[in-house]
Amino acid sequence: MNDISPATIKIHILYLVSRAPGVSYQMLMDKCLESLYMDFFSFSQAYTELISGNLMDKTIVDTGTDEVVGNNETITITRGGLAILEAALPSIKPQINDYLKRAAAELSEKVRQLNAVKAIVSDGNVAILTDNSGESGISDEIRISITCKDKAAAEALCRGWRAGGSKAAGEIFSMIMNNGDKTND
Repeated sequence: MNDISPATIKIHILYLVSRAPGVSYQMLMDKCLESLYMDFFSFSQAYTELISGNLMDKTIVDTGTDEVVGNNETITITRGGLAILEAALPSIKPQINDYLKRAAAELSEKVRQLNAVKAIVSDGNVAILTDNSGESGISDEIRISITCKDKAAAEALCRGWRAGGSKAAGEIFSMIMNNGDKTND
């Protein structure tokens, strides 16, 4: 592992967060540790300082992605963080800059894929299902709200949607469109 300064570690983190808004703490940490430019303790310290210095914001919610059990911490960069990043970018070595571009593209795609199909339980027994993967062929987003008999049924419905949401959305559209065509005959 290369020894890099705490400031450089912060720049790496800011860069990744700026290119993948809404990235989860877990995905960000995994990508940073994968680089071998930093260890867990360096990452944790830099992350904490960036949050406490108002250079990044974190939101703790149930993202509906099933990435973690329960609530998840998602991160965005602040305007102050962007200003510091822009000032520091010219000082990054070209090979590290190339790595950061590739890592940010991978992370951004992973965030997009993870957020394409979501399902959360609201009001105790309401399953809110969304799919914005664009794979339905008709719409860029489908949103369904289903009131279930209890929370357990709503949670089971959410698990099933997360597992096959894109396919389910396509099937729903297909069924509606095919039935619509039959009524016109």
